[in-house]
This record gives sequence, C-alpha cells and structure tokens, in this order.
Amino acid sequence: MRNIDTMRTKLLTTIALLACLSCLSNGYGQTVLFEDSFDDDLSDRWQVVGLDPDDYRVLNGALEVRIKPVPPDQPSPLLKVNLPFTTADTVIASVDVTVVGDPLERGELAGICLTSPNGAVFTASKTNIDGYFVLSPGEPDFIGQPGEEGDPGQYTVKYWPADEAFGPLKIVVRGHYAYFQVGPSSDGEYRTFFHSAIQEANEGLGFGLCVNGATGDGQRWVRFDNFRVTD
Repeated sequence: MRNIDTMRTKLLTTIALLACLSCLSNGYGQTVLFEDSFDDDLSDRWQVVGLDPDDYRVLNGALEVRIKPVPPDQPSPLLKVNLPFTTADTVIASVDVTVVGDPLERGELAGICLTSPNGAVFTASKTNIDGYFVLSPGEPDFIGQPGEEGDPGQYTVKYWPADEAFGPLKIVVRGHYAYFQVGPSSDGEYRTFFHSAIQEANEGLGFGLCVNGATGDGQRWVRFDNFRVTD
C-alpha cells in the first residue's frame, strides 16, 4: 500500500509541475533576459564556437547556420550567449528552427542547448533518426510492470515528427532540472517530451543554437528565428 501511495504522490507531483511549466510558457510574469529576432546584424553578445565566418549569416530576417560534418569526438558547433541565471531558477529559452532545402540526413541535428563552460548540458533538437525527421529527446514510455519503474530497460522512447505546427523548440530550466518543450502550436498548445536532472551551477550558464552534421556536403543550412530567453 505504501508503494502505491508513493507512486500516486510522484504522479500528482509530476502533473502539477508540468501544469506549472505550461503556465510559465504562456508568458505570465516573464522578464526578458535576452532576445534576438535577427532582423539586422547579430548581437555582439553571441559567442561563436566551432564555426568559420562563412558558416553562419543573417539573411532575410533569420540566422542561418551551415550544416557541416563534425567528427564524433568533436562537440557540435554553436552560437551561444551567457546569461545571469542558476540551475535553481526558472528560465525559458525558445527559438524557431527551420531546415532550408533538403531534409536532414541521418544523425544530423539542429536545435537549442543549455550551455556551461564545458559545453552543451542539455539539447532539444530536430534530427533524423533512422530516416525519420523527429523531435529529440523523445518521450519516455514505461512498458514494464508496477515496481519496475527504476529499471531503464522497462522504458521505450516515443518520437514525434518534427512538424512546424508544434511551434518553437523550448528548454525550461527549473529546480536543477531541464525540460524539452515545444509550443505554442498552431492550436495554442504546449507539450513537454523529456526532462532530466542537470548538474547544479550558480554561474557560467547560457543557451546556444547548435547544429551537427554527419556525412553531408556542407550545402544545407538551418534557419533560427525569434530567439528569446525569459525568467
């Protein structure tokens, strides 16, 4: 009986937290920490990591970044901005991501990431997995029996198509956790796919716009628009 009560408490806590995240994403009580609509030149607060000058450009009201092959032992190239928040705070970063021209090839991704001085901490992206253009990380789905919730082998992952109708990609940082969310959709809805504990930090954090290539020829680009960080 105690296990059932514990599971019920955890479930209710999760439901309440996700409801709170939905309210936050609807814009109540938000202060803008940084935003860039890329209507003109890049803000001088952006830091460029692993990109040559001809790998990114502001074009027709958006930032475009070239997708180039990246060795497996190298981090994803990105443009990042450092901001004054901690992992204990509630911070929301969002951006519109659109692939230009041909679709992503297998293993390629484009998205938004939470950053620390050591690189990307948590990434929310559009990617190609086994030939499918999906949102990643996927949504964990428990397939085990009661009492097996602590066994990673009792979970499968549900991936959703990277449909633009879902809306902007978002990362929500709250209480030393990071959440992958999308929205508002064309129907005004928000959906949270995945969350994970993150290492506690009081400084050196920020957000980045990242791309990662596979075997492409470097001729495809990804457009980022309406980048915004609020608390």
